Amino acid sequence: MTKLIEDNGTTYAKIIKSDCINPSDEFLTSANDEIQLGFINRKKDYKTGAHYHSHITQKANKIDEILMLKNGSARVDFYNDKGIYLKSSILNQGDIVIIYKGGHNVAYLEDTDLFIIKPNPYNPETDKTRIIGANNLDLVIDKD
Repeated sequence: MTKLIEDNGTTYAKIIKSDCINPSDEFLTSANDEIQLGFINRKKDYKTGAHYHSHITQKANKIDEILMLKNGSARVDFYNDKGIYLKSSILNQGDIVIIYKGGHNVAYLEDTDLFIIKPNPYNPETDKTRIIGANNLDLVIDKD
């Protein structure tokens, strides 16, 4: 299952549950997204062919983030661009969330290993803004 976190026509995040990843080549994001994520399945002895990627200079206007849970579980709370709480979702082993806009909080429900992907350079001291008063919420958790 794939689920969008939206508010007033704006997409803030995309959740990709582990059971929706197909064993075929597929991009899980659209060609218009500023960050691309795909799933590739290759058979033994497949070769991509020798190649390199062109070095071009691009500047991101925002910092997207991808979280991929290797194991464990976490609750992700989503906020709009003004810091207003939208909803929460539970991620489990193999699930992926792409955070495009707005704010978020990740609460780990058990010991969890995850991959996190962000554009570089990223400075955690200067490239994030804290949402004040976001710790005592009545959570609305999406049911999968």
